Amino acid sequence: SSVGNRPGLINRESLLAWAMSYGLSHNSRLGAVLSPCIVDESSRTSDGTVLIRPNPRTRFFTDDVQHGLCVYLGLAELLGFDLERDMPRTLYVVRRLQGWMGKEYVIPASKKGAVPTSRRPVSDARDVAETSAPQAFGVRTVRDLRRFLELDVFGERRARAAEGRLDGSGVVSRL
Repeated sequence: SSVGNRPGLINRESLLAWAMSYGLSHNSRLGAVLSPCIVDESSRTSDGTVLIRPNPRTRFFTDDVQHGLCVYLGLAELLGFDLERDMPRTLYVVRRLQGWMGKEYVIPASKKGAVPTSRRPVSDARDVAETSAPQAFGVRTVRDLRRFLELDVFGERRARAAEGRLDGSGVVSRL
């Protein structure tokens, strides 16, 4: 048993799951949010019932997966986490949704008992360049990440530093 589920302690996972479920199902503001779905006409039954399936071409998928979950997975991979062990639910969600989207943002799961195909599920994925994960920008190590985060989008810091060096030089001071 895990530390949080010893006898006499409250099972936090089930309590939090219940609280989240209750909160989402009783939040009146969420009633107006429509989940993007596609009617699957091929599933029509004799009584007229039609199945619906998620529409993976909407922002619910395209923004949240590539620019949200993949960023978390990419950072965790850079920091040395074992994603299969430490983030199995996040990997499961991305793998399931990427299958619906026809993409590969993380390496698909290996079959039960098989040797994992990759120790770097984000870095080695085919479509990682379409995400905002650090690996999409060529960041492969923590050192690369530090350098990447030091970049100034507009180049102003580097320009100011260069101007400061020039202003103090003998050549510019004579002009």
